[in-house]
Amino acid sequence: MKTNIKLIVAAISLCFSGTAVAQQFSSSYFMEGSLYRHELNPAFIGTQNYFAMPFLGNLHLGVNGNLGVGDILFNKDGKTVTLLHPDVSLDEAMKNLNENNKFIENFSLPVISVGFKAFGGFNTIGLNVREFSGFHFGDDIFELLKELKNDKSYNIGQIGVQAQAFVELAFGHSRNLKEVDENLNVGAKVKLLFGAARMNAELDDLTLNMGKDKWTATAHARGEINVTGVEITKKYEKYNDDARNTQTDPKTGEKYGYETIDEFKMNNAGLGGFGLAFDLGAEYDFKDLVPGLKASMALIDLGFISWNESHVVENNGTPFVFDGFKNIQIKDGSGTPMSDQTDKVKDDLMNLYRLENKGNEGSSTHGIGATMNIGAEYTLPYYKPVRFGFLSTTRFQGDYTWNEERLSVNYAPCNWFEMNINGALGTFGPSFGWMLNLHPVGFNFFIGMDHLKTRVSKDFIPLNSNSDITMGISFPLNSAPKKTYN
Repeated sequence: MKTNIKLIVAAISLCFSGTAVAQQFSSSYFMEGSLYRHELNPAFIGTQNYFAMPFLGNLHLGVNGNLGVGDILFNKDGKTVTLLHPDVSLDEAMKNLNENNKFIENFSLPVISVGFKAFGGFNTIGLNVREFSGFHFGDDIFELLKELKNDKSYNIGQIGVQAQAFVELAFGHSRNLKEVDENLNVGAKVKLLFGAARMNAELDDLTLNMGKDKWTATAHARGEINVTGVEITKKYEKYNDDARNTQTDPKTGEKYGYETIDEFKMNNAGLGGFGLAFDLGAEYDFKDLVPGLKASMALIDLGFISWNESHVVENNGTPFVFDGFKNIQIKDGSGTPMSDQTDKVKDDLMNLYRLENKGNEGSSTHGIGATMNIGAEYTLPYYKPVRFGFLSTTRFQGDYTWNEERLSVNYAPCNWFEMNINGALGTFGPSFGWMLNLHPVGFNFFIGMDHLKTRVSKDFIPLNSNSDITMGISFPLNSAPKKTYN
């Protein structure tokens, strides 16, 4: 099974073998004792001055996807096999696959985080390392690898991969706008962005004609790498038919058929780019109309990074003869080791796009993706330690756009203890989350998950692709206001 999973991974990693701004920790949105709610809505006014432990103040790591291992594993005669196994029919293999599969990986590492009351409101300063990577593809690639029939044409839809990493220095301020309405809180953040690297590849409209005598392919693809100091080297590839190897390698004098991308080398790495972003938010207490009801809205990461260099590789759609997918075995056996077979499939998939280096095209500007949060919470009138919350989140990021609707039950029986459980539905399917927040005097610790792993195989392999964990340690400099439930 291990080797079959490797083959699946190879089949979906044709886009540079690359990795896709950190997803928020939604479970904390309605937790009043959470010191980092301002990252979901800058209008949430903090009640405690604090400083966070470096690198552990608000650490987040998560992966989301709408195609899980459980969708590509099957039980045949008591054995767990992948959809590429010969005993799995094409219809059976394709039934669990989505027309548009996407995976998103998120990472956020806090370096400095402080909050303090001043200037008529609450202020925050944060220095964070942020990374995002995403991958999307259709189900056509699996049909191609499953069948590989001659005298048939395959059209593989859009495939894309995106990644970016940057450092964020954020300054936030929130306050009660009593001059307008004492029930209205507003907030904003200004973020200075220091780009490390970005990559985006879109592979469109690949057509592969599997003739008896030869296979021909047509592809449109473009990749952009935004990083300072990168060098893209090329290599010379040979056709299986030596008669078509008519060009000469200037260094070795050997004959070859075509040029393609070899590797990316870093020479003098530096700051990749600089940008600016804003967070805007508002919260309103409807206590004069409906006691216990609050509503809030925020727009996060409204901004861009201007990158210094744009290294472009592309294929303009010129038809060519494809010599790959020869003698590929799908299961272990004598002869070529499975790891070598996996590498060959991966190389063949890469060669389908014949990417050529177009050089550095200068600076370019790209958005970092924006998030909209809309929330409503209600405190029970006869038992105020319990509050219910509804949060709608939409991330706007092109092909990696996603949304979810989350319901939560929050329980705060005393001044230093909070917890919640929540459930969500959205782009990545159903999920279950939780959060525990302990904040006695001088110490604040929280831990939680928006996506709890609930499905595993008999071999304890997770069957879905949604998982995350968030935790943090901070040190409040004053006591939290005592809760009153009168």
